[in-house]
Amino acid sequence: MASTAAVLALLLLFVPSLHAAVSGKACSCYLTSTHDLFNTYRVHDFRRLPIPASIPALPSQLPPTITDSTSHSSIPIGTLQQGFLTSKEWTSSWDIQTWGKGVNNETKYKMWNSLSSVYIDYENITTTITTTTGKVGTRLVLKTRRFEGFQISAEVENLQKNLLHASTRIRARVLGDPGAVAGLFYYRNDNNESDIEILTRDEASAIWYSNQPVLDSDGNQIPNASTRADLITNSLTDGTQLTSKRSSEFSWSDWHTHRIDWTAGKSSWFVDGNHVLDKTYGVPTATAYLVLNMWSDGGVWSGVMDVGKEARLEIEWIEMAFNTSDEGTENKEREPGQGGDGCRRACVVDDRAPSLSAAGRIVGGLREGIMAAVVVVVLAQWL
Repeated sequence: MASTAAVLALLLLFVPSLHAAVSGKACSCYLTSTHDLFNTYRVHDFRRLPIPASIPALPSQLPPTITDSTSHSSIPIGTLQQGFLTSKEWTSSWDIQTWGKGVNNETKYKMWNSLSSVYIDYENITTTITTTTGKVGTRLVLKTRRFEGFQISAEVENLQKNLLHASTRIRARVLGDPGAVAGLFYYRNDNNESDIEILTRDEASAIWYSNQPVLDSDGNQIPNASTRADLITNSLTDGTQLTSKRSSEFSWSDWHTHRIDWTAGKSSWFVDGNHVLDKTYGVPTATAYLVLNMWSDGGVWSGVMDVGKEARLEIEWIEMAFNTSDEGTENKEREPGQGGDGCRRACVVDDRAPSLSAAGRIVGGLREGIMAAVVVVVLAQWL
């Protein structure tokens, strides 16, 4: 009788020839290229949304109720963009954050998350979809901007709060001025966090991969906690031994698919389907959720952004395969792929973009329609 790992490896050899159209109900589990199995699949696609009427202006001043002592309190500022971000499709899956923090001995100015900092934007692109207003492509944007004395930032949390291992792919780019951080990460608390971070003051080929905590009680870097990857030279530099390397052949300002896998005892990172790094230090052990942010506080990590400057994290789509725990079950639903028949039918999730036929839909289970990124594989009785 063959082992499960051997069967999965054998099945993956046939993946290129098995692409087909399927429905979510056909799948009882989801298989990644690293042979990890997950029981739930979800895609969040922002490429084909209604064109927004306007983009809200960022608040140019903080209310007097926001002081250094109100750090991490939720005080909504800014204006929520009408349209998709007020629809059930968005609000049932995501929450725009409105907390902030004051100045302390590690930062130079207040930072506050604004409702206006998260919005849907679009541009005319000749390769996308024809609508009544022309050819356009939409995307989710998280923006941060420096004002005199404070920074307006952006953060959203996914409402699936009970992830217990996941494989997430995010098609994104980062644009703008030095002094900000784009974050894509699993989070529960400061000791259960696994990050992708892009610093806009870094060279464009550098991405940071970390499991928290990265600093000890004396504020020193912990070996193997944080690694800067140069995606041109393929060099990995531990945070304790950082050296500078520059190259213009890869840039996080271009569209790339960033993947972060969290499995038992291991965190793994990929870019455009290519494996970059594994870590066994600090792998989260508690249930967690996905967070996206774009921020600066003038501290050592983000650096100082000049007044009037800004940076953006733009996202086309997010694809998640994951398992859940009964702990932290807010917003937990039983979905296709969690069936009681065990893993008898696996859908293989690859690193290609989700089909545009489902763009704009946020669904549990697989996308409806043509599934260019998913293959049905019927597992034999070995499982």
